Amino acid sequence: RRFRQLILLVAGGVAAGALLALGGALVSNAVLQVAGLLLIALVLVALALTAVTLINRQLAMRDQFTRITESLTVINRRLGNQPGSVEARVRHNAIRDVAALLTLHDLYPTPGEHVPLTSYSALPATALLLAEQVRELPAGGRVVELGSGATTVWMALASQRRGGDVTIVSLEASPEFAEVTRRSLIRNGVDHLVDLRVAELAPVTTVRGEQSWYAEAAWADLDDIALLFVDGPPGSTGPFARYPVVEKLGGRMAAGGIVVMDDTNRDEELAIVEDWRALATADRAVEIIEERERTIALRLA
Repeated sequence: RRFRQLILLVAGGVAAGALLALGGALVSNAVLQVAGLLLIALVLVALALTAVTLINRQLAMRDQFTRITESLTVINRRLGNQPGSVEARVRHNAIRDVAALLTLHDLYPTPGEHVPLTSYSALPATALLLAEQVRELPAGGRVVELGSGATTVWMALASQRRGGDVTIVSLEASPEFAEVTRRSLIRNGVDHLVDLRVAELAPVTTVRGEQSWYAEAAWADLDDIALLFVDGPPGSTGPFARYPVVEKLGGRMAAGGIVVMDDTNRDEELAIVEDWRALATADRAVEIIEERERTIALRLA
């Protein structure tokens, strides 16, 4: 419609200019002739400018369409089954978790339901790592876990598999979730191997600032720790929520003790791993012995 209107305006302008010029020629009026020719010239200039504008707009639309097409190609590639794509990462995570769970259930068949897994749970690969470490601990070794859950049950089952000579102390800040873990331990017949303690969070001051950490009464009697799993308190409680474990329990580790840090896909947890490594002295080395997905295991040799 706009194109037809433009054509009508141009045609009308040219016709008006032609009439003026023709009329001026018939009556021998030079002013009318010049006016008519100027009108025609102005209409043609306006037509040329309009044409240039339309061409530029078409080119811009073509470029925009090209960019949209390229963006859609990138999105489709990322969503598709390409290395590094969303689909590939989802498939990788699903296969990894299912494989770890199948291995756990093959190693430790259980009669009862486990703690339901959520997005906050440690990965099955982490649970498998912990169970493997429990199997390798010296007889009478003590495990301390910060934050209970499915890992509590798997470590207890691993201890039961080796004769029940490894005990587990699990500190849990949430009474409600502690009860969920406790019921799962009872269903699977391993509650006698776990000292599940509800530990309130209390303010502490460390070199990393102010944190809320487990009240001292819950861990004051713990020492000679052979395996320490750090999966609490929740990171939502504040910056460097899990750092106090370095200061509070670092000196209570047994020689050759293992520290397993969860959620090392986060910058703060990675920084805390470096804090653990900074505990190395001339008499004690601290080395990373395994990295599995978002979990790092260190040995305080």
